[in-house]
This record gives sequence, C-alpha cells and structure tokens, in this order.
Amino acid sequence: MISRRAFLSSAAIGGAVAAAGFSGKSLAVSSDTGDFIVEHRPISIPNLPAAFNGYKTGFITDIHLSVWVPEQWIVRAIDAVTANDVDILILGGDYILVNESSLWQDLGIVRDKRFASLSKRDAIPQIYSAVTECFRGRVFRDGIFGVVGNHDRWNSFPIFQSIFRQSADLRILINEEVLISRGESSLRLFGVDDYLTGLPLTPPPLPPDEPDAVRIIVSHNPDYIATLVTEPQHKFSFAMCGHTHGGQVVLPVLGPIAAQVVDERFIVGQRELDHSTVYTSRGLGVVGLPFRYNCPAEVTIFTLTPL
Repeated sequence: MISRRAFLSSAAIGGAVAAAGFSGKSLAVSSDTGDFIVEHRPISIPNLPAAFNGYKTGFITDIHLSVWVPEQWIVRAIDAVTANDVDILILGGDYILVNESSLWQDLGIVRDKRFASLSKRDAIPQIYSAVTECFRGRVFRDGIFGVVGNHDRWNSFPIFQSIFRQSADLRILINEEVLISRGESSLRLFGVDDYLTGLPLTPPPLPPDEPDAVRIIVSHNPDYIATLVTEPQHKFSFAMCGHTHGGQVVLPVLGPIAAQVVDERFIVGQRELDHSTVYTSRGLGVVGLPFRYNCPAEVTIFTLTPL
C-alpha cells in the first residue's frame, strides 16, 4: 500500500526534467496531451459461449475531469466508443482530480475554467456531476458499468456515491457481480472496490453447475489481480484495469516515472496468464503533472473471441 501523500508526490518525480523537453503544444489548452489512441484488442477466452463470439466492450478509465482534463476530452472519448458499436461500456474509476497545488494553474495550465476558481469543497460535487452529465443519454445494449478508483475515495466518497447513484445512465459496482445475458448464455461481470483505498473482496465462488463460467473482472488497480492469479478458486477469464496511466511520462532509458503498482507485469498493456488475460489501460486523463510524454492516452475496444 502507498499513502496519499506518497502517491501524489511520487507522481511528480522527474517532472522538472521531463518538462524541459516539452513543446508548448503539450501544455497548451488545446493540448496533444488530450489526443488519444483507440486501441483494438481481441481477447481470446476459453469456453466463451457462442452467443458472445465477437462481443465488443468499450473501456475508458482514469478520466480525471479537472482544470487539466476538460469535459471535451471525455466527450470525444465516449464518441469514439460509440462509433465502434460496442455492446457495453466499462469505466475503470478515477473520475476526478482535485489538485493539491496551484503551481501549474498559476503558470496558466487551465484547460477547464469552470473549476479554476472553485475551492476544493465546491469543486468536488461539480466535477462529479459534470462527469455523469457526459454519459447522460448514452445508450449501449448492455449498459454502462463502472468501478471506484482511489481518487474517488480520496475526494468525498459519500458525495461521489450520492451523485453517481442518481444517474440513470450508469451503475457503479463495488464488490458486485452482474450477469450479462444473451439468450440462455451469460457472462459474469465482477466490479471490485479500489485495492489501494477501499475494501476489495474476492469474487464469489462460481456455481457448482457452472465450473467453466466466463468471469470478467474490472479492477481500478491491477495489483488486486496479482492477489488472485495464484489462487485457483478465484478463477477468472479476463480482467481490465487502469490506475497506472501507463506511467504517463515515460522517459528514455529511465522508463515510467510513476506507475504506482507493485506487480510490474501489469504496468501497461496486455498480459497472458494461465487461462486468463489481464489488460491495463494507459487511461484518458492525467495526474501529478498536466501532460503526457511518450505515453498517449487511450480508449480501448475489446472484442471477445473463443480460444
């Protein structure tokens, strides 16, 4: 585990060195930090029911709506998912960023002016409300589901819960499993509480008559997955994670300046394990520093195929 102070301070390690090589465009209001790649990933799953062959899942994580990440970036990401005709949209947590320091704001790095003059107390509910507004009216065949991130628990978690529960367009899963059905076939979708700051539980046992059921896990922090892979009773087929931002600033030779995970297998990208796949997204927003380097933001489209 890592404290909040350590998390926020380590995110800025090497920042001055990295910033020296940045162009003005990387920091400007109209910033290439907001550009993202739509990653298309086929995921092969053992025992995938035929009804789910070709099932498409959109994944957006680490939105971090804030003075650094404007609403327009989020809307463009949702539009990209919609354009790919996905069956379901999954959100990987960390919907908010409330900066602890005004340094970058004082230097003029303000991309969403709505929150620039607000106190932390006033900004938090407005940011959460703005996030849910981004998803208002967005319809996917099997809905929108999300999980909790560490920033959501750090920043007035009861307010987060209250505002997101009022949204008819998405549902937050906290140690909950839902069934996604196609006729008589189904997938199990388990959303876990944040590993860093919450009370994450292990998935419930599979029913005795469904030992080969397909379970998909959504965990904000991939270190939770590392606790499952050595325990056969916690079998899962596929896990999608966020939290790391892929490092956000990836320096030559030195690599990511702040990936924030213990198990380095899951810093970024796709990892094949015994009978399961884990994917860690680079995420959409930023934290610690208002820019990315050598680590573009992403929106991910997973297509399920039988193994």
